[in-house]
Amino acid sequence: MNIQIETERLILKNYNEEDLQNICSLKSEPLVWKFSTKVATAKIEDAEIALSRILKNYSENKCDFQGLFLKSTGEYIGEAGILSFNKDNNRVVLGYNLLPKYWGNNYTTEITKALIKYLFEIEKVERIEALVGSGNEASKRVLEKSGFIQEGLLRSFAYINNKFVNVYYYGIIKDDYFDLGINYSVS
Repeated sequence: MNIQIETERLILKNYNEEDLQNICSLKSEPLVWKFSTKVATAKIEDAEIALSRILKNYSENKCDFQGLFLKSTGEYIGEAGILSFNKDNNRVVLGYNLLPKYWGNNYTTEITKALIKYLFEIEKVERIEALVGSGNEASKRVLEKSGFIQEGLLRSFAYINNKFVNVYYYGIIKDDYFDLGINYSVS
């Protein structure tokens, strides 16, 4: 999917060939991957493979992460995006990864709300989902501030740091967004 979203402080746009160092900086940061099935890697080859996969997905109109940049400076701060789109059931999964030096500024909540607005108002999806690894309280707060509801706990769902961990399952449906007045404005 080729979308570009601007908020008051952020721009979410497709990665391009010039983003190799950005992806490498994100992939090499251990704190980013603490609650992920992926592990940090500083190998430029791994970033090249990731970028190649992302660009291939774009060319095939498939979902993937996009680069997240500060609007005021153009500085790369992480990534967010639509990770899968189940057209038969009209639902999507979204995700995000932010460089630690930008944590605590509500950037993740800001882009999550913008993605929700885009998905319900433009794409007309029925449901948006997200998964959060056990212990990742900051990510749970982002989703809850954005209107998601914790719908379940998937026990021993992911293998992270050499052990099976529980994963929380979050969702928001269009009725939550429209009928309950969650639809926030995004500039």
